[in-house]
Amino acid sequence: MNPSSNAHDAVATSTPEAKCPIDHTAATPSEVIAGTELPVVDMPRLKQVLSVWARPETYLKKCRDTYGSRFRVTIIPNVPLYVISAPEDVKQMFLAPRDVLHTGSSNTPIEKWTGHNGLAWLDEEEHTARRRSVMPSFRGEALKRIERGVLRLAKQEVAAWPRNRAVAMHPFAHRYATKVILEVLFGEHRPSNEDALFREVMKMLEFNSRPATMRPFHLLPAWKMRMTRLFRPNGVHEFLTRRDSVHAKVYAAIDEREKSGAVGDDLLGVMLGITDENGNPPSRVEMRDEIMTQFLAGTETTTSAMCWALEFLTRNQPVVDRLREEMAEGTSDEYLTAVVYEVLRLAPPIQQIVPREVVKPVELGGVRYQPGDRLWASAYLLNRDKDTYPDPDAFKPERFLGVKPASHTWIPFGGGHTRCLGDRIAILELKATITEILTTCDIERGDAEPQPAHGRTVVNIPRNGARTVLRPRR
Repeated sequence: MNPSSNAHDAVATSTPEAKCPIDHTAATPSEVIAGTELPVVDMPRLKQVLSVWARPETYLKKCRDTYGSRFRVTIIPNVPLYVISAPEDVKQMFLAPRDVLHTGSSNTPIEKWTGHNGLAWLDEEEHTARRRSVMPSFRGEALKRIERGVLRLAKQEVAAWPRNRAVAMHPFAHRYATKVILEVLFGEHRPSNEDALFREVMKMLEFNSRPATMRPFHLLPAWKMRMTRLFRPNGVHEFLTRRDSVHAKVYAAIDEREKSGAVGDDLLGVMLGITDENGNPPSRVEMRDEIMTQFLAGTETTTSAMCWALEFLTRNQPVVDRLREEMAEGTSDEYLTAVVYEVLRLAPPIQQIVPREVVKPVELGGVRYQPGDRLWASAYLLNRDKDTYPDPDAFKPERFLGVKPASHTWIPFGGGHTRCLGDRIAILELKATITEILTTCDIERGDAEPQPAHGRTVVNIPRNGARTVLRPRR
């Protein structure tokens, strides 16, 4: 679930001809107002930042109830950041020309992981060219190969998960998702240091559970960075040390693969075979940054979705029973697909998708935004719009039977020019893990009460890490 894909990449369903039953078109407003006239959240900046991290659902709902579908938050100093959640606003944002809205400049919080030379940082023609170049590693024959790996790994990993005791499932799901990403990155040509690379990546990503994870400390002056690293409890020094180790191993893997001459449809193989308009191949740093982006975006998001699937399924036994009936019949996965869509609707891993920076004046839904403004579409609020989804807070997979999610009313993978490249892989992983868990185990909740969302880097997971009891199923 990486943050880049096509505006018209539709998620496949068993009934591709089905349409969203609601007409979301709206007449163009006759009066246009300036973005500066929108309401501003009346809350101290620090409290807003902490709310987004620790109580995002409560914060977003309160803002919507108080200010409506458009409002300005002040969590970034001197940056006009506008939250939008009306379907028509989001649709217009996704359809805006590439030279009007940019996403690269909004990825500063994750630069410490990804660098700034990968697809997530590119805009306009650079983004189009890079995207077109790496697309073969996420589609076609590559996707078929990855699917085989997903199914194999699901059996292996779920079989090793603890039984008969309540444990947080997040670490185990994260391990599985990271192994899938290794399949995406290296395919059949695994580097000799794969095991060491995997271990170091997993240790590096532990930093994501710390509050310091979203601080742009990489932009600090050298003396402040030294002071930050000296304060060991924040985890920054360990993270940067691990990251240096991962970078070294990634460079070694790139060199080894290039010397071998092995070709393939994996991401590294594809990048080693492409050139720009001048005949130049991507630099080592560009390849490293694309790989590092996958280690973050391709694992944290899917892991979040797996955890939320367990959170909802352990509270909805009739859904589990119906899934098992479909799995036993073995003729369709229509209901499983609907369950996955509903999980991603209620709990999009990234509740607020990557902001778009306005670089040319743009009008959305009767509001005119100016260069320097940033538009922050709320997947959480949009996916729970009561006019689109009746009883929006209820877990009802049936709402997606025979219905294909619309690209501007269901946005767990973002949308527009930067829609997630790994969307299909993520859905494969969710289906495979749900199937493997429910066919081999009975599932029980580890905590009686429903768990709220809690921040982990750019994603949200159940606060308890999806504590679950897996009972062997006879």
